[in-house]
Amino acid sequence: MHVGALELGLTVHAAASLKDRRRTVESLKRRVRTRFNAAVADLDADPAPARAAIGVVCVSNDPRRLDAQLRAIVEFVEALHLDLEVTHDHIEIVQV
Repeated sequence: MHVGALELGLTVHAAASLKDRRRTVESLKRRVRTRFNAAVADLDADPAPARAAIGVVCVSNDPRRLDAQLRAIVEFVEALHLDLEVTHDHIEIVQV
């Protein structure tokens, strides 16, 4: 069994407050969960209105499939027309 983890760093352009940031991040999390059936969490312990980080985790028997799915999630987030931009992404796949 393989576990794939993705960390996405985001800049939320339209967030003037933490409430705006939270609304945008929650919308993004819901879309990723629905489309890719993946576990998604907000990773920021001390959130600033303009920055966010989310983590996505998937499980599979095939590490290539995991890598393709996590890269598809990055492309999906970049293609969304939410007021955010992907600043960095990090994918790690571990055999358990």
